[in-house]
Amino acid sequence: MKFIGIIPARYASSRYPGKPLCEICGKPMIQWVYDSIMKWDKWEGVYLATDSVEIETVCRNLAIPVIMTRDTHTDCLDRAGEVIEILEAQNKAGDRYIVIQGDEPLFDVCTLDVDLTPEIVNFYTKVQDVHDLYNPDSVKVVVTAASKALYFSRYTIPYHEDKTRRTQEPLQVFKQIGVYSFSGEQLKRYCSLRSAYLENLEGIGLLRLLENDIDVTMRYTEHDSISVDTPADRNKIEELLRNT
Repeated sequence: MKFIGIIPARYASSRYPGKPLCEICGKPMIQWVYDSIMKWDKWEGVYLATDSVEIETVCRNLAIPVIMTRDTHTDCLDRAGEVIEILEAQNKAGDRYIVIQGDEPLFDVCTLDVDLTPEIVNFYTKVQDVHDLYNPDSVKVVVTAASKALYFSRYTIPYHEDKTRRTQEPLQVFKQIGVYSFSGEQLKRYCSLRSAYLENLEGIGLLRLLENDIDVTMRYTEHDSISVDTPADRNKIEELLRNT
């Protein structure tokens, strides 16, 4: 299959304005993300998608392919959907579009070495850090026995108070990884749907699919990824890199 990588990067983040350009060990974060992604050898092409002239300028100076999109997108997948339209108009369409958030500087491309034939794939891993367990910036997911997403939430799910437990099995909480694989048709279908009730409450795009009875196949990975949502996250990643 022809794999196209899309890195959405928005300058006007509500929690951390300008974060795609924040410096980590002397390099802007988008350079860390791009360099990490390019370690995978199956790409037909990789593009950074933004509505920011500042980010576009930095990308061009770093020789990172960049596509300018509208400034009306509030969701990374909606931005990626516009990129598909642009690439199709240029006869550069792919079979699968892998969307990797522009705030994942430590992304491990080994995550992608799984079956990506389903038309919609998302990734998840076990919560290892107690901080992630109750951190609303860390999205949790419940997965069915058939590896389909049952629900995504910023709350810690499943609920696990002793008063409701029927067994004493150890708690197992899974964390969503901000990487998505879509066929072009399914990503365009996502963009054609109106943002839904649960999506708007939780601020999680994939709930738009679940609310419309569209399956999201989940692939487990042992490779955790620390997303940069706040300046504290940036400092944590810089410390990790300096100590490796």
